[in-house]
Amino acid sequence: MWYQDSLLLDPTERRSMETRGNKHTLTIRQVQSSDFGNYSCVADNSLGRAKKYMELSGRPSPAEFRSAPFSRSWDSYNLTWGVESYPPLEEVRLLYRKLNMNETYQKPGKWHDVILQPQNGETFTHVMSYNIRGLDHGSVFEAIIQAKNRYGWNEVSDLYQFYTRGAEPEMEDMELIASSDTNLSSLPCRTALAAILAAILVFCLAEVGDPLSFVADILQYFSGILLQSPKGPFNDQLI
Repeated sequence: MWYQDSLLLDPTERRSMETRGNKHTLTIRQVQSSDFGNYSCVADNSLGRAKKYMELSGRPSPAEFRSAPFSRSWDSYNLTWGVESYPPLEEVRLLYRKLNMNETYQKPGKWHDVILQPQNGETFTHVMSYNIRGLDHGSVFEAIIQAKNRYGWNEVSDLYQFYTRGAEPEMEDMELIASSDTNLSSLPCRTALAAILAAILVFCLAEVGDPLSFVADILQYFSGILLQSPKGPFNDQLI
């Protein structure tokens, strides 16, 4: 047996009931506002009675968030969500706030309230976006959505968290990293230095009378530099 509120339902031109085994189905065609309300299905057998409830409402469904939680921006976030509603939406309310967090506590900030006028189309699912600007970088935020049509406000959405990108490293930090990575004892620096020395050597060979003696002196001098430890003379000058 099916009930709308406390009224026992009978089949009509728009309403039909069907039972297949343990499955009971109520079908309502061409739904009207008079069909809205609380429905219950009651089943009896020799062991007792069972009752299940459901609500048929013209109000919008709770919003479902569709945007990725991590923003590509330092100080803004593009929030996207969808709401199901047969009648056109009349108003959408967005609330968001920052979560102040550290290693020991988490404290929500003040809610920011934004009222939006939806652009309704012919679709059942209404997808909307809003770009929240002026956010702190490297922070966590929470948002909720509520929508209204001619039958009233829907239930508030689940709480949704999103994140802005972290802080950029300071220029002083970048310079420090670059300086710490510059070491003439490293393999790339040795290779570059060897290439320069080879070019000088080719030029000088054309200018000296005894090339073999000159090459021996050059190799003996620069082999010591190329095998220097990180505390060698070039690194001392760099510091």
